[in-house]
Amino acid sequence: MKDSNLPPTLQMGMRSSVNVSSEVLGALLETPALHALLDSFSEALIVTDGEGRLRFINLAAERVNRLSKQQAVGLSESDFFQRSALNYDDLLAALNRGGNSALTRSREGRVLLSSTHAIPTGAYEKPFRMLTQKDFDASQPQRRASLNTRPPEPQGLRDPQDNALHLSPQLSSIADTGVRAFRRRARLLLLGEPGVGKTAIARHIHRAAGWGDRPFIHVNCGSIPESLFESEMFGYERGAFTGALAGGKQGYIEAASGGTLFLDEIGEIPLHVQAKLLKFLEDSTIQSVGSPLSKSVQVQVIAATNKDLRHLVDMGEFRADLYYRLAVLPVEIPPLRQHRDDLPFLIDILLSRINGDRVPSLSLSAGCRKRLLSYDFPGNIRELVNIFERLAVLADDEAQEHHLPAELLQPVRSREQSAPSVVQDEASDDPQQNLKLQVQHFERQVILRAVHLCGSKRKAAQHLGIDIGTLIRKLQRD
Repeated sequence: MKDSNLPPTLQMGMRSSVNVSSEVLGALLETPALHALLDSFSEALIVTDGEGRLRFINLAAERVNRLSKQQAVGLSESDFFQRSALNYDDLLAALNRGGNSALTRSREGRVLLSSTHAIPTGAYEKPFRMLTQKDFDASQPQRRASLNTRPPEPQGLRDPQDNALHLSPQLSSIADTGVRAFRRRARLLLLGEPGVGKTAIARHIHRAAGWGDRPFIHVNCGSIPESLFESEMFGYERGAFTGALAGGKQGYIEAASGGTLFLDEIGEIPLHVQAKLLKFLEDSTIQSVGSPLSKSVQVQVIAATNKDLRHLVDMGEFRADLYYRLAVLPVEIPPLRQHRDDLPFLIDILLSRINGDRVPSLSLSAGCRKRLLSYDFPGNIRELVNIFERLAVLADDEAQEHHLPAELLQPVRSREQSAPSVVQDEASDDPQQNLKLQVQHFERQVILRAVHLCGSKRKAAQHLGIDIGTLIRKLQRD
């Protein structure tokens, strides 16, 4: 969309040196006159604020995304992308590469060009963003050339675990079992260490079962504050509590209607909410916070955890009846060290992904590759991905051993003899590590030990005096 098609105030925000403060811009987006103007546009327009929350969506955007204003406004960008009828994978990949546009496709095969534009706000304020969407005309050679300057990525290249599913006899057998159970409407419980690819396998099962055109809602139960869990999962009605959106909000379960609800970190669900989730699993009905009425929602549920749920049941921290409802078919995902034959292939896939838009191309020295092949990867595939992201930043054209993290440079024997529960900052002895990296490493070790001692991330967060979301972010950080 050309800037000249925007209202003058938004043109000023995008092109003028006089920026509009976020408060003024937020108030402007609430005016009926602006709503009427933007609703008249044939192009889809979506505006998010500096915190990544949707503040406006016009009628054209409602139609192509199959979401109403009431459903969309207030959602985070990631929630909106998940709930939309469009596939935003290519746009997210383009944004990660530093681009601002990509093609998005609807379930009916409609192709749209989606582009993001920054709307600068006041000094020290995060900019608002506008996402525009319009039908893509593949017959225009100039536009086609600009979007096809490099060959398309192979299917599944963004997630190396997807590729391993097709070549690893162990993982492909697990996935096939999951697909058969899914088609028979059996509930799956994916078990395994952090980083083994439980999310990738859940998505693979969803797609391979022929549900690729249906919603797939990924809920990280461990990252939702306990006080908000019920309203986020089941939704709420208008005026249900102070600060509630005027039109209420749809919950994760209802957003997954007709598709798959993936409950990740299921062991972190607060005990007082488990009874309400159990009722939904028993009769497929939910009751929004503040509503006297129940509604029926049909979804297929896949749960995942790295915790021993049986032990939590014995400790009285997880309901036994909920466990048996979820674990119709428990599926154990092996750690990477138990299917090491996949490692060379995963390394090549990650190199290919990095080199897709990198100049010069990255290669691995013989010593670097040897170190990678001999490492046990306690963080599994997620750790492998993080290592390659590090190599892409530190190395020019060939990654050497000294570009690897310190833990990969230890002799194999010392790694095997080290106790995982001991808080020991291995990076502190490296003079090349700056203070921030050493502090981050120490924080991670303290958190891991607290999780081990307390038995859950939520209890560890309470023990350490931090919010559960903060704990999750610190664990996911390199």
